[in-house]
Amino acid sequence: MELCPVLPINLRKLSLSHNVLSGHISPVSILKRLTALDLSDNRLSGLVRQEVLTLPMVVRINISSNQFTEMEAIPYPGEDLQLRVLDAHANRLRGRLPISLVNIANLSSIDLSHNQFSGRIPSEYGAKLGSSWKSLFLEDNFLIGNLPPQFVNGTAAVRANLAHNCLRCPPNIRFCRGGQRTNSECAGQLDHST
Repeated sequence: MELCPVLPINLRKLSLSHNVLSGHISPVSILKRLTALDLSDNRLSGLVRQEVLTLPMVVRINISSNQFTEMEAIPYPGEDLQLRVLDAHANRLRGRLPISLVNIANLSSIDLSHNQFSGRIPSEYGAKLGSSWKSLFLEDNFLIGNLPPQFVNGTAAVRANLAHNCLRCPPNIRFCRGGQRTNSECAGQLDHST
């Protein structure tokens, strides 16, 4: 997909959702004034490059309902980034949850649900929950292990969902409502949390 060669560099909002765009996201780093990027409901695949997540003025990114498989780590602290909302649900993202998201200072709403993430929920996610992160959706992945304490003692102001994973998620915890995957669905996940 060739986005940038034909787009004005002063573009503020770009919505290409609900098309049949396929392939990879071409470089967008020239769009320095972009505040909103919506590429949802396409067939984009491969790597979500860090330059997409680190556009200096972007506040909202929606890359949901595509076929992305990996999210590149942000190689530096994101104190100057404006990104507040990241919606990457319903892709094929796999591996560990991206720890570098905790470095984006203004980030408050994250949706990584309906992907193929595995491993434990990082304790850093727990530290962000309720302080700067106001919503975190991780349901329908293959996450394992115990919850960070902040999830267990979650505040009422936080919206989160951890259902349909392979977690040790007590049903009395509101973030766990909806249950977890069956043992057979979780059989391929290694849990070293004994």
